[in-house]
Amino acid sequence: MITSEKLLLTKNNTMKNYLLILFLISSSLHSQNINELKKFALRDAKAVSNASIKKDATTIIKYTHPKIIQKYGQTEVKEIIEQVYKTMSAQKIKIVSSEIDEVSEIRKEKKEYRSLVKNTIKMDFNGRPITLKSSLFGFYDKKKQQWYFIESNKLLNDPETKKLFSDFKTEIKIPEDEQIANN
Repeated sequence: MITSEKLLLTKNNTMKNYLLILFLISSSLHSQNINELKKFALRDAKAVSNASIKKDATTIIKYTHPKIIQKYGQTEVKEIIEQVYKTMSAQKIKIVSSEIDEVSEIRKEKKEYRSLVKNTIKMDFNGRPITLKSSLFGFYDKKKQQWYFIESNKLLNDPETKKLFSDFKTEIKIPEDEQIANN
């Protein structure tokens, strides 16, 4: 004979099982979502990295945060990038390699996903090898399924960038760039 107490206990156990399953599914979906976002961040950061070696301003602009493009205009940003490459060439500075080390963190902040992508850039400064450990700070555009990036050090140290992103706050720890002179 099933008593009301047993029935209530069975309902409570069933409800606990449903809640546990719902929690596990929710955690799994969140984990899958973060893994997919990491995969996209890695893909897009590699595109920027490869574009920097090839001096491909168009691709760099594609992954540049829209606030920067809106502020300066696509044509001017392209001219600035091309001028940087001309100056580097005139000073005999060459990017030898640019490797993405890791997507170290992804967080949801201010209703958007953000990431920190660490990279290592090897350069030749007029015959002198230099290694730069730096990072890109990413902002995810859900509609386009694309990450936009800013050099992280600019969010920390560049007055113009800080003014453009005046309301910027993050829980993600942004490391300072590290320049290593190779002998």
